[in-house]
Amino acid sequence: MQNAIWNAAVDPDEGLPFSEEYEFFVPVRLLGGEKAVWRNRSLLPSLGKRCLLVTGKHSAISSGARQDVEEALKAEGISWSVFDGIGENPTLEACRAAARLCREERADFVLGIGGGSPMDAAKAVAVLAADPQLPEDLLFSKKWPAEPLPIAVVGTTSGTGSEISNVSVLTCSDGRKRSISGPSLYPTLSFGDPRYTYTMSRAATITTGLDAFAHAAEGYLSPKCGKITASFGEMAIPVLWRNLYKLYKGEELTETMHKELYEASLWAGFVLAANGASFPHPYGYVLTERYGVPHGRACTTFFPALLRRVEETAPSRAERLLTLCGCSREELEEVLYSLSDTDSIRMTEEEIEGLRSRFHGLKHYANVPGGYNEEWGIALFRELFLEKESGRGKTL
Repeated sequence: MQNAIWNAAVDPDEGLPFSEEYEFFVPVRLLGGEKAVWRNRSLLPSLGKRCLLVTGKHSAISSGARQDVEEALKAEGISWSVFDGIGENPTLEACRAAARLCREERADFVLGIGGGSPMDAAKAVAVLAADPQLPEDLLFSKKWPAEPLPIAVVGTTSGTGSEISNVSVLTCSDGRKRSISGPSLYPTLSFGDPRYTYTMSRAATITTGLDAFAHAAEGYLSPKCGKITASFGEMAIPVLWRNLYKLYKGEELTETMHKELYEASLWAGFVLAANGASFPHPYGYVLTERYGVPHGRACTTFFPALLRRVEETAPSRAERLLTLCGCSREELEEVLYSLSDTDSIRMTEEEIEGLRSRFHGLKHYANVPGGYNEEWGIALFRELFLEKESGRGKTL
């Protein structure tokens, strides 16, 4: 790995083909820095007098975030209740239970504390609490008769981007991951205090760091990427890659690394919110649903295939991304495959063929320069998970 990885930079006037037609609409009030919740507590009453805190069992407490939030709510005279039943890959069932409590407690707004799961769940709870009888088909069709409750979030991991986005990814009763989104799901207030990430384990830091890299890199390679979101990507990608490379090399995890990863994950969140994800995301859902692979590791398993496709259809964009990372494509693949750690997964030909209908017509294919399709996706799954003896690397 070349030393350029530590100081990667590109010429902003190089004139590479970023989209001349773009849109940037990310209406989130992001309040960053240490003690962000306490310093900005006076903004909370604008959301209401009663609040439902949506959390998991552990990180909200171990990070100190829940204590800080409760102290801020108390200082502002806001009452609160707590639903702490959100697990990894939040289920629709858990979100409905939280929504029932939200209505029982007559909460005016929802505040999610944690990683992507509690924050995503808080967004779904805001929809379901406003309309408790909303059937599943209408929930996912985004045809919501009632306006969702206001949402605030406090992130405790460095990677999900949910602090910035209007997307909530849920696990349905059939085990499939599906998403809801809409302008009303952008958090009104997003508190970004990197201290809450300092208690993260090494494994969780790698997983969420990979997730943030996927957000920044997939969005950066998107045909929709204009100069505004490209600037966020060019801030995020070198920082994320530098720290992921340190973790790959076995370096000790430090508070500085946590802070850098968290701040870069927020920049990556803006790229994701503006440009959306590419096919590594829905392909990654398969690994999460069937094999329990954490989301970030699952997504980056497929990133090398995306980069190879972009090398064919928009080579200057692919080259620019590698310049930001300060490495070759081969080195990038080596690091991502090692950190994603999905090489032991095996699938039968029948299992892979069974994915064909699921991969057909994905909206994410439009987010690839030159496009992508399910035939290439099936071939990619064969190469990665069926034809192990040939190793990884030759992808469509």
